[in-house]
Amino acid sequence: MANREYDTFILSDPALLQEDREMELIVRELTPPDLRYKYRSAYVNAMISKSETKYPDRLWIRLGRGQLQEKPWSIKILKELNKLPKESE
Repeated sequence: MANREYDTFILSDPALLQEDREMELIVRELTPPDLRYKYRSAYVNAMISKSETKYPDRLWIRLGRGQLQEKPWSIKILKELNKLPKESE
């Protein structure tokens, strides 16, 4: 079972995404330990796979207009990148 769940928006055909290679993605966290941070976005280096069980976490793919794809993928986040502006406190 997946530890955490994320989603990401893909503007092109998901079949064209390269699997099992390090890539930069913007993901939204769907299952944070603290629910106040649900849907927090992060720019990450990650590896993804169409196999739901290859990597420890689950990734839901959404198309450009938000349509959720039927089957989840898996994701392994390698590093969070500091490319998004910080929220003001």
